[in-house]
Amino acid sequence: MFLNKSSKLIIIILFASLISSCSQPLSYKRPQIIANFGNFDCNTYQLKGKNFTSLWVKINTGFCLDTVHSSRVDREINWFLNNKAFLYRSIERARPFLYHVVSELEKNNLPFELALLPIVESGYQPYAYSPSKAAGIWQFIPPTAREYKLSSNWWYDGRRDIMNSTKAAAHFLRDMHRHFKKDWLLAIASYNTGAGKVGRSIKKVKYTIGKTSFWDLNLPRETEIYVPKLLALRDIMANPKKYNINLPQLKNKPYTQFVKIDYPIDFFTISVLSGVSEKELYSLNPGFNTWYFLPSMQNKVLLPIKNIKIFKDRYSKFSKTIYQKKTHTIQNGDTLSRISRLYNVSIKSIKVLNNLKSDLIIAGKKLKLPLKDVSAVSKTVKINKREYKVSDKYFNYNHLVKRYDNWHKIAKFYNVKLRSLLNWNNATKKTKLLVGDKLIIKMKTPILSNTDKLNLRYVVNLGDTTNIVSTGFAISKKILLKTNNIKDSKYLIAGKNLIIVK
Repeated sequence: MFLNKSSKLIIIILFASLISSCSQPLSYKRPQIIANFGNFDCNTYQLKGKNFTSLWVKINTGFCLDTVHSSRVDREINWFLNNKAFLYRSIERARPFLYHVVSELEKNNLPFELALLPIVESGYQPYAYSPSKAAGIWQFIPPTAREYKLSSNWWYDGRRDIMNSTKAAAHFLRDMHRHFKKDWLLAIASYNTGAGKVGRSIKKVKYTIGKTSFWDLNLPRETEIYVPKLLALRDIMANPKKYNINLPQLKNKPYTQFVKIDYPIDFFTISVLSGVSEKELYSLNPGFNTWYFLPSMQNKVLLPIKNIKIFKDRYSKFSKTIYQKKTHTIQNGDTLSRISRLYNVSIKSIKVLNNLKSDLIIAGKKLKLPLKDVSAVSKTVKINKREYKVSDKYFNYNHLVKRYDNWHKIAKFYNVKLRSLLNWNNATKKTKLLVGDKLIIKMKTPILSNTDKLNLRYVVNLGDTTNIVSTGFAISKKILLKTNNIKDSKYLIAGKNLIIVK
């Protein structure tokens, strides 16, 4: 049977109508935002300084994304309602950080729905790792982390640093929003799966249909769930009573605040000075992998507000007693220029501190540096009526040489000077490294202690094994596993905090 042109056109229209009637119905509604201050187009930076009865009210006021009526969103709402325990745990984990996250979004004029994105990403778990090597509450993968200047080494992982990772996430989302011509759902989808995949999907759909939205795209299943899940979470938070969700009371004030730290200091000493347990300090400052806080990585420690005054008072007195000017013993071949580069200080500051009239320096003499280091002038110190031992000692950590390791790479990984690394191992830059070799890395012990044993902490990284950790800290595998209540296992869970007792 043959059809004329008009008959074919009718069939095409009917077929298109059939497809349209079978596809997922969607409707959109712009939420009413900032009812008390008039309408605006998601200018959340205008919320700064406004009075809100709670942080939840402020977050709700800054919701900017369209309300989407879709069974895809409804399914995710039902998921959250069937997993209320997960939602409550996530909110509880977010409590110390949420005010700061919202403030960063406000500063960048971003929708406050994005403050809920870490619940979708990680349940607000700072130590969460994914099979794709993503880490932190924002789940940055290593390449994206490097692109947005989240540094990492043996001591520190910027992806887990709450504020640095939040700044990076805000920057990334802002970039994606601009890239996808101010379409927030496409920007959020690209955060999950990458701009490349979203862009390719758009091209395919546009070729056959024309102008498209997120709902038209053929994306990985995880991403197709990801965006509706955020919208579902926003809908629940916008009207918790409707869904029988009881949000905890959160004042529109920070629960925690940042305090500047000038010198390297271990978390046990911070705990003694602040009255905050080490466990809580680690949960508030998850960027650090070990027992030491390094200002060169992150120069502010996050503390509960109620503990800040006592910490500042004790830290001020403690610093004057414990930290002394660092010195450098001049060696043959040294120049002021070389020393300034070595310690990253200016030549002028060295000359002023040492009353030098010229650049002439003499081997064997000591130069004062505009830096401070621990000096055990006193063997003990009394804090809050308790006496603690003071230490400026080091211990040897063993690095197992891996394939592609080199001297520069290892020095950078442990944040040490190349010259020091070579001296510790009686080596030169030309000394060949063999896989499996042990290299000595000198590491500082905690400044304060109340025991003769050395108590340390280490966060498991991807690829770490019991052999790597036990060899590194020179303890037996049996003791390592027993101390941390781990069953005999070759591989350790990334993100797990380990206690190391030597």
